[in-house]
Amino acid sequence: MTEDAQAALDRVVARCAAAMRGATAVLGGVAAIATAGAGLGWVVLAVGVSVVWSAGFAWTVVRRGVRGWVVLVDIALTVVLCLAQPWLVAPELRSGGASWVDGLTSMTIVIAHFAWRPRLAVPAGLVVAAVHVVGAWQVGGALGTLGIHVIQIAATAALMTVLRRSAAVADDALADLRATERAAAVMLARRADEREHKRRLHDTVLATLTTIGTDGVTASSLALRARAAADLAVVEGSIDLGEPDTDVDLRHQLRAVADRAEVAVTADLVPCKVPVLVATAFSAAAAQALANTARHTSADTARLTLTTDCASILVTITDTGPGFDPTTIPHHRYGVREGILGRMRAVDGTATITSTPSGTTITLRWPDTTPCPAGSGT
Repeated sequence: MTEDAQAALDRVVARCAAAMRGATAVLGGVAAIATAGAGLGWVVLAVGVSVVWSAGFAWTVVRRGVRGWVVLVDIALTVVLCLAQPWLVAPELRSGGASWVDGLTSMTIVIAHFAWRPRLAVPAGLVVAAVHVVGAWQVGGALGTLGIHVIQIAATAALMTVLRRSAAVADDALADLRATERAAAVMLARRADEREHKRRLHDTVLATLTTIGTDGVTASSLALRARAAADLAVVEGSIDLGEPDTDVDLRHQLRAVADRAEVAVTADLVPCKVPVLVATAFSAAAAQALANTARHTSADTARLTLTTDCASILVTITDTGPGFDPTTIPHHRYGVREGILGRMRAVDGTATITSTPSGTTITLRWPDTTPCPAGSGT
């Protein structure tokens, strides 16, 4: 599933916060130790605490996001460091806002906006900036950094507001797209069900009525009763096809199709296992092709073969009837268009029809792949 824009923003912000806090602590700590004078011990202790906290901060925010309690701890630590500037900042760095504590203060102000909306982040940033001023004032440092921190607070608040609003707009658009996709999927599924229902009616009830209408069977025939019962079972869905991901031997299903055909069928079938839905499509399409041979041609024999090549499974149905032009089939006729072509297309397969005055060959292929090059073997 596509990640929401707000979730993506939170993830990126968390990684940025971890990198910023860690880099500032390490680089600032190195600079602090390098410039420390008589108070080296206090500086080393403060830098150590800052680095350890930064590691815990980074681990937490990367795994769980920038949480409010993490920012509170970060603010508390920064406040302590700001008030301890007389012992942690070298005299030559107390003016101009170039000390390592100045850098940590800026990062804390920015990170607060990553976790909170402006109504909380702005007051928190102002508190940190004010405490920094108090610490700098104790050692006679410049107070010009207050203006820098105020600008940082305003700029970060504006930036995060724009990013969050943009993410919300993107999420709304994504939600609309998903709703449209769900509606389209439901519509496609409904149409697929309708087509399959029409195929079943065509292959069962309509086929039986056609047989009766052409005097193929009498109304009192026991065969008619058996066929009508079978048709009813199919229409009502009482025939269990099995689990969709179950593999079955296609050879057995095609053998049953050949045995039920109204013409004499010569079958040449190799062992071959396919998913049950694919086997059902193959057998139904083959049955329809053989039914068309019996109803619409003078041929009384047909040939049914099952083979495989390097890429696909092939089923061919061949007869010696007079042939027909597949392009002239009326749109309302379901036998070829849905009973054969539609069924194979529904399982990502194909059906091709080659018809001449001396006979017709229907080739069913699954999956729909490019045929093997000549001489590649079977």
